[in-house]
Amino acid sequence: MQDPIIQVRGLRKTYGDLVVLRDVDLDVQPSERLVVIGPSGSGKSSLLRCLNYLTRPEAGSIVIDGVLLDDDETNINAVRAEVGMVFQRFNLFGHLTAVENVALAPRLVRGVAPVVSRARAAELLEKVGLADKVDAYPSTLSGGQQQRVAIARALAMTPKVMLFDEVTSALDPELVHEVLVVMKQLADEGMTMLVVTHEMRFAEEVGTRLIFMDEGAIVEQGAPGDVLRSPQHARTQAFLERVLW
Repeated sequence: MQDPIIQVRGLRKTYGDLVVLRDVDLDVQPSERLVVIGPSGSGKSSLLRCLNYLTRPEAGSIVIDGVLLDDDETNINAVRAEVGMVFQRFNLFGHLTAVENVALAPRLVRGVAPVVSRARAAELLEKVGLADKVDAYPSTLSGGQQQRVAIARALAMTPKVMLFDEVTSALDPELVHEVLVVMKQLADEGMTMLVVTHEMRFAEEVGTRLIFMDEGAIVEQGAPGDVLRSPQHARTQAFLERVLW
């Protein structure tokens, strides 16, 4: 067994009297595809945001690839350079073309030469099926295409871990498939992935482990098929009965 690439211990986050993460413990192995499900407000997105330190917890520890995430800006920047995150909203720069959106971070953060970063960005856009949209602006792209640009942008930093926060929930149903195809390809290539999703078929087909969260805690976890088909906890059972039927 390898050392976990992500180690979380006693993670706690509150907003006033509202506890959104309750002493969460979690290990993620390299190349693991961890799927996170649960009702709205259960702490799923907060967990992912803490892993990138976009949300700072009140207590607990996070170690990613041997680096302790704390208030040290050097550590925060080091982890963010290795952890890509894709959000529900695409957050593309509207005044930049697709290739410029993808090439920007490597050029600014890693100091990659413009010609090199642009060439790499074009390769990544081809990887996500957008070779013909290199010079297109976000306003001319569909939601699914914009989300694939966002995935390419995250991949441009050559991350060791990818975080996906309900990346298909804002898409029309017919556009969801094209984004999931790209995510499945990354899984097949061995990318370590944490995926918050409501796409249960994707969870079962691609996930290596599934956790169910409720009220800020991990209530149940296991192989995706086992949890989805034979949940052991009453709260998991109630949730899946509403979602799957």
